[in-house]
Amino acid sequence: MLKLPTALKAFADALARDGIKLCAVGGCVRDALLGRAVHDVDLASRLLPDEMLAYAKAYGIEARIVQRTLGTVLLTIDGVDYEHTTFRTESYGAGGAHKPDTVCFSDSPDTDAFRRDFSVNALYESVSDGTILDPTGGLDDLRRRVLRTTTKDPAAILRDDGLRILRLVRFAASLDFAIDPGTWEAAKANAALLGDVAWERKRQEFDRILLGPRVFDALTMLRDVGALPYLLPELVLCDGMEQRQDYHKYDVLTHLFRTCENTPADLGMRLTGLLHDVGKPEALKRDGKLYAHDVYGAEIARTMLMRLRYPNTLIARVCTVIRLHMFDLRDEASEATIRKRFACFGRETTADLIAIREADIRGSGYQTAFIAERWRRIFHEMQEQRAPFSESELNVSGEDIMRELGLKAGERVGRIKHALLLRCAVHPEENERKILLKRMHDCQ
Repeated sequence: MLKLPTALKAFADALARDGIKLCAVGGCVRDALLGRAVHDVDLASRLLPDEMLAYAKAYGIEARIVQRTLGTVLLTIDGVDYEHTTFRTESYGAGGAHKPDTVCFSDSPDTDAFRRDFSVNALYESVSDGTILDPTGGLDDLRRRVLRTTTKDPAAILRDDGLRILRLVRFAASLDFAIDPGTWEAAKANAALLGDVAWERKRQEFDRILLGPRVFDALTMLRDVGALPYLLPELVLCDGMEQRQDYHKYDVLTHLFRTCENTPADLGMRLTGLLHDVGKPEALKRDGKLYAHDVYGAEIARTMLMRLRYPNTLIARVCTVIRLHMFDLRDEASEATIRKRFACFGRETTADLIAIREADIRGSGYQTAFIAERWRRIFHEMQEQRAPFSESELNVSGEDIMRELGLKAGERVGRIKHALLLRCAVHPEENERKILLKRMHDCQ
């Protein structure tokens, strides 16, 4: 049973006195019954938008219509937002873009439930008395830990919105539920409907998959259900591409899935892990070898992420690390060289690169000595020693250099600052103004 605020229950009790049953619906009811944390509570009743506005006003509740056509009203009760929708039925035309041709409001959850995606998401709990309403058999599926569509014909519900195929994968992974065989086969048969779904919507659902549990299982399900050509088409070329068995236990695509799984639960890291070797098929095609796959991969990843409408800052972060991820792969660079490169990369990129290196090695499938351990030690020591990670962290400015050396602004000043940065990366104790004023004479 949901634990709901007193103010919300009081409002539901007032509606109940007028014969109106206010229900919590969907994931909040499902998660409460599973003993999981509940974050957002969605509400539903037979009230039309204007009727809900009138009731809200009468009880001093802030409310506004969000989408009149779909019957959506946002209620704010004691500072908490609740989205309320009128019970409804919908009908759709061809394609999977989730644009209903008609919307008809109804008086009962018994009809509303069958427009929803999966039976475990079509459970209703009366806010007033806690009664559970289960029009589609969701309680039994919850007990069996099975995902099944609300309709007898799974294809009917999946055809209404191709994005439900991604939601099926997300719920299966996050809830650790099995997928009903009929639902799975319908999802495979209708995977092409994802081509009708806007890239922004696909990205939002994909982000939830990447940041959820059982990432490897979820990515494998996306491959097996046939979603990759409509979500990350460039990854299809990686499927089955063999690699040197002394370095990699898996083909390229499985390695990418494993690497993604081993990154921290951060969106930039998960995307980098998933795409870091995406350039291997192109490198093999162009050069007959894989040496430049980091270069090709950074550009391919940029195209993929732009298509999915990711923010430019995130795209730059991911592509930078992909471009750099082959640095010192054999662990042959001296500590001085590593310090200099880390200083040039910057603090944030260095941290990302270390995380990807470790995930990359773990994702190879072999137990090896982690080069990342050495990198982590060096990076930690640099930070403890307050080594600069950018020219702006030097204790002299461009004006100081020009004044000391009698130079005008230009590339020469920039080269001197860069040389000082590299010097201080190796010798952090020299990042003192007096020392740097002397050292800059040696950098001309």
